[in-house]
Amino acid sequence: MRPPVTPRRPRRGAAEPARPGVGGTGGTGDPARGGAGRARSHAERSGAETSGATAADRGGRRGATPRSATAGTAPTDRRAPAGGGAAPASRAASASGGASKVRGRGASAAPARASTDVVPVHRPAAPLAAPRTPTAGEVPVVSTGLAARAAEREAAARHLRRRRILLALAGLAAVAALAWVLLLSPLLAVRPDQVEVTGAAGPVDPADVHAVAEPAVGVPLLRVDTGALADQVASITGVKEARVARSWPNGLTVAVVSRIPVAAVQSDGGWVLVDGDGVQVAESAEQPADLPVVSVPLTSSEETAPAVTAVLKVLDVLPAELLADVAEAGATSADQVVLTLQDGATVRWGSAEEGEFKAAVLQVLRQEPAKVYDVSIPRSPTTSQGTSGVPNASAGN
Repeated sequence: MRPPVTPRRPRRGAAEPARPGVGGTGGTGDPARGGAGRARSHAERSGAETSGATAADRGGRRGATPRSATAGTAPTDRRAPAGGGAAPASRAASASGGASKVRGRGASAAPARASTDVVPVHRPAAPLAAPRTPTAGEVPVVSTGLAARAAEREAAARHLRRRRILLALAGLAAVAALAWVLLLSPLLAVRPDQVEVTGAAGPVDPADVHAVAEPAVGVPLLRVDTGALADQVASITGVKEARVARSWPNGLTVAVVSRIPVAAVQSDGGWVLVDGDGVQVAESAEQPADLPVVSVPLTSSEETAPAVTAVLKVLDVLPAELLADVAEAGATSADQVVLTLQDGATVRWGSAEEGEFKAAVLQVLRQEPAKVYDVSIPRSPTTSQGTSGVPNASAGN
């Protein structure tokens, strides 16, 4: 905003106002002097108005000094003349001549411009406001003062430290909550109806597996020792292998590989069912009709133990339809395994090596009726119509 312009009074040397009673028709002086006085008064008013407009147009430039008079107008000498009475005569003559020029040309005299010096207005500066701490969510105002900047840096550092502490506490709380949910809470605990047992067949009862897994019910899944639980299930009679896996969010899956009996061995008071590894699977009071009988005596001698192992390996590799056709199996040694079929035919198997290949060859040979099938050399098998018998420990083939 531009400061206001205060016009000053015109200088006395620029033009003198008309004196009453000196000129004009109402005074006692010369009419010429009266006309000159009126012309001079009109020039002074016009000059003041023109000077005010000119000062406003200049826009209030500070320190500017306007011109005191228009071109061609000389300032009046205010010094007293050397002769006492010469001054009034000179003024009268000048006024008379000026009036004659006005009447002769029909134009007003050139106005004299009054002085319009600009006086600057000084306003006191507003006091600096004290720095304040920004509230939450408000953008802090940057200060230029050294003390204010130091205070702002300290406030920012405190805010940063507070924020880091809050984030650390939040992280610890989240970790603690997660640990409680996974390790202590019942949200992810094992439910009894979510324990699934697969693969239990033959002599393995699924109820026995559930009984072994019962201590894990109610325990969070991450705290269940699946390895130890699998070993406990594998210790059940008839279980060959067991695997335990977590089933999120509240279950366990127990996969069981059952031992399948492949032969029956007579014992005191009954029959023992064994699998291909010679492991006892179950016991029976009567001879099973669907399992071959092992005729090798179950002793601990060095000769009979390899023979029993070889017989069981042969029975373990036989297909289901061929195993059901075997009535008896025996051996005098590990290389002399003999099978007796349901129709009375004899199969000379030899050793337990290449068992799957020998079983495939025997299935092809069974398409032709014979009394003896020799697959001990599977690449050169033979058949015959001679008598057959199952070798025992005292007789050879």
